[in-house]
Formats: sequence, C-alpha cells, structure tokens
Amino acid sequence: MINDKFQENQMDYEKILERISDVYQQSVKFDRPDGNEENESSRTINLPHQAINNNNYVTEIDGNYLLFFNDIYTNTIRKWLKNILKKIAWPIFKRQVYYNSVVRQLLYNLIQKSDEYSTRDKEVNKKFSQLEQKIEQLSQLKQKIEQLPQLEQKMEQFSQIEQKIDQLPQLEQKIEQLSAELQVNNSVASQFASAEEAKIKSGLWFNDPIWVGHRENGEAYWVETTERILEKTFVMHSLAYLYQSRHIEILDVGAAESLLSYELASFNYSVTAIDIRPIALFHPNLKFIKTDICNPVLPPASFDCVIALSTLEHIGLGWYGDETGENYDVKAAQQISVLLKPEGSFILTVPYGKKALTPVHRIYNQESLQKLIQDFRIVQISYGVRKDDFTWTITENELEASEKEHNPDNYLPGAVAMLVCKKNLV
Repeated sequence: MINDKFQENQMDYEKILERISDVYQQSVKFDRPDGNEENESSRTINLPHQAINNNNYVTEIDGNYLLFFNDIYTNTIRKWLKNILKKIAWPIFKRQVYYNSVVRQLLYNLIQKSDEYSTRDKEVNKKFSQLEQKIEQLSQLKQKIEQLPQLEQKMEQFSQIEQKIDQLPQLEQKIEQLSAELQVNNSVASQFASAEEAKIKSGLWFNDPIWVGHRENGEAYWVETTERILEKTFVMHSLAYLYQSRHIEILDVGAAESLLSYELASFNYSVTAIDIRPIALFHPNLKFIKTDICNPVLPPASFDCVIALSTLEHIGLGWYGDETGENYDVKAAQQISVLLKPEGSFILTVPYGKKALTPVHRIYNQESLQKLIQDFRIVQISYGVRKDDFTWTITENELEASEKEHNPDNYLPGAVAMLVCKKNLV
C-alpha cells in the first residue's frame, strides 16, 4: 500500500540523518575554557541559535586548528613566521569555522525538521489506519444495505406466515368440512363404480351410443357420442329394406355388450348370437352360443343374414380375451361367408379413416377394407363422420371419411364404414 511505502522511505531518511549526526559528533571537537571540561559521554552538539549572518556571532574553533597554532608557537626558530601565518592562515581558518558553523546550523534545522516530519508521519499513519477502518466499516454497511431488499422480503414472508398461522383454526374447520364432503362424494362415486363393475361381471353392461359420466357429487353429464348412434340405425334400415319384416334366420357375431340381439329378437327375427363372453338376458326368439367365429361350430349355409356390428376389427387382438393372431379378422370374414346361404347378406360396420392399429381395434382404409371383404361384393356402403364429441353425420364421400383420425386417448374412431354385402357365388 502507499502508506506502507511512505513509512519505509521515512525510516530510511531518519537512519541517514542519524548516521550524519554520529559522524559529525565524532569528527568535531569543541573548545571549552579551563575548568569546564566534561566527560566524553556527556558531550553534546552545541548548535548556534543566532542567525548565520550575524556579525557578532562568536564561533567555536576546531581543536585541530588550535593544536596547529600551539605547535607553531613552541617552535622558537620559526616564531618569525607567526605573524605571517596569522596574516595568511587565520582568514582561511576563520572561513572554515564560519563554514562549519553554518553546516552545524543546517544539520540542527534538518534534525529538527526530521523530528517534526516523523511526528507528522505518525499522525498521518494513524489517520490512514482510522480511514481504512472507516472504509471497511462503510463496505460492511454497503453490504448490509444491499441485503435490505432480501430482509424486507423475508419480513414480508414472516408476516404472511403469521397471518397463515392466525388462519389455521379456520383452515382446520374447512379441511374437516371438505373431508366430510369428500367422504360423501367418494361414497356416491364408489356406488356408481361398483354398480358398473357389477353390470360388467354379470354381462348386463351395454355399449350404448351415448356415454354418460358422473361427477364426484353424483351429477350425471354427457361424455361423448360413439359411432353406434349410426351403426344400429343402419342395420335396422338395411334389414327392413332387404327383407321387409319377413321371418329370417340372423347370426349376430359379437353379441356381448350390445342390445342388438335382444332388439332383433323383439322384432320377430330368429336370432343366433355368438361371442366368447356370455350374455345375461334371453328371449324366445334368441339362441346364444359361446364360441369364436374363427372356430366353425355351426353348419354351413345356415343363415339368411349375418351381422357384425363393430366386431371384426377386434378379432385376433386379444383385447377381450380372445386368441391372438395375424389376419384373424380376414379369417372371421371367410367363416361368415361359409355360414351364409347363397343369396345371404352380410351387414357389417368397422372403424374407418387413416389406417392404424391400436390396442383395442384396427382402423381400416379403402385397401385394408377391400382385403377384409374379398369374399363378398358390396351392395351398399355409407360412411359415418364425427363432427365433434357429440355429433355424427352420414356421407357417401369416401375421401371425407378417409381423412379422419382416431382419438389417441380413448381410441374412438373419427369415421365408420357401414356396408351391405352379398356372398360371392363361384
């Protein structure tokens, strides 16, 4: 630091002055009157206090000069030189004495100034030290000032915490109320869930076209409208057009979770329903066989009409516990062709749009649908297109239906193909 460097230079300066003073004391001897002699240790430098240019100033002659004159005076042979030396040497000696006095005065002033500067330096150093302490204190104060916003935030947080602590009794009451309400709601929800589960286990759950949900308080709401809103209507109209209410033999493939078999039996059709899962309700016009359509257990050419309402797309995927295998949907369609009478009709509906394979079912496009019904010729085809979660429309425009995609969350299709086919005769 600057202060440390200043102190170091000051110490060197004082040492130089001290050395000059010692040299001067060793080299200078003072002339004193007889009887006033002092010990060597008690001698001090007597510097004049009068002005240097004062004519009345009495100088002290160096002892060497006095010895020189004494030596001259004791030499009897050369006494005649005394006057000459006094005339010649004395002015020189006088100048030398005057010069020595001036040097002594200057050294005295220098030492005095040095003492003053040393005292002043000590005070300056002390001031510097105090100033450094104050600067350090100011730095700490600045840091504390910078921390003030954080302290204010913490104080505000503490204040909010105190308010929340004061509100704890009210919050506890609200929690108790909410807990009681949740218990009631959970009881209602569990009742609905248990009822739905019981329906599924007993075979009394039906895949209705309108899905209804229940909120936590038990309130019912419309969740979504499925493609079945069109499919069952298409089947009924097609049967009425083809057979005009005549008594015919119908095979309903994939009858579980559907009311179609019961409705057809109620319309006085003779219905045989097959599924790998059992059904729970029966009608005099309804016969149920628990089997897989891919495993032939019925005699060929037994039915005037076979209906597969949203069924073939599931076969072979194992979603409903059936046997898995590639192209099982095509194999099922081939078995249906075997079970139809020569002039029999095949009415089917399948998901349609951009081709996809989901865990639940297949989404067919034009190419894969043609492969599925390769043993049949199409008599009529229509498409159902989803407009929103609650609305469907019917169109003959295959392009419009082919651009639809299924919902990746629940796998519901964006379109459905509805066909009436006739068996190919060889």
